[in-house]
Amino acid sequence: MKLERHLKLSQPDEQTQRVRVAFATRDRKKIDQHFGSACSFMIYSITPDNCELIEVAEFAETEQDKNHSKLLTKLELLEGCQAVFCNAIGPAAVKQLLSLKIQPLRVTAGTPIAREISELQSLWKNNPPHWLCRPETNERRFDDMEAEGWQE
Repeated sequence: MKLERHLKLSQPDEQTQRVRVAFATRDRKKIDQHFGSACSFMIYSITPDNCELIEVAEFAETEQDKNHSKLLTKLELLEGCQAVFCNAIGPAAVKQLLSLKIQPLRVTAGTPIAREISELQSLWKNNPPHWLCRPETNERRFDDMEAEGWQE
């Protein structure tokens, strides 16, 4: 599947705890796409109190078929996301997303993106789902431990 347009809007402050979440959307307001044939994704950086649109990607439209290689571009785009919301997804795509530690979440077609972000923020504060609690990989964790005086 060919990526037609890809806009990265900003790089969020890395000191703040946040998650990257993608939404399969045609109109950029509601979740209204099947993962495999989604024509666009909006990716947000979300904290318990704020959200920021950081990427928009558009793809050439394709048929829903059993050609799983068309998912590669989407999977590359979504690397680093903790979750992706869509209204349908096949088992092969679920397996590939989970192998990348991306939680696929299916919602009713037409669910507003803003509502899902708000619900996610509320869950984060009160009863976070397991995928939200996964510790982020910190490439500098050993350097940070040494700076804190960590001893073996």
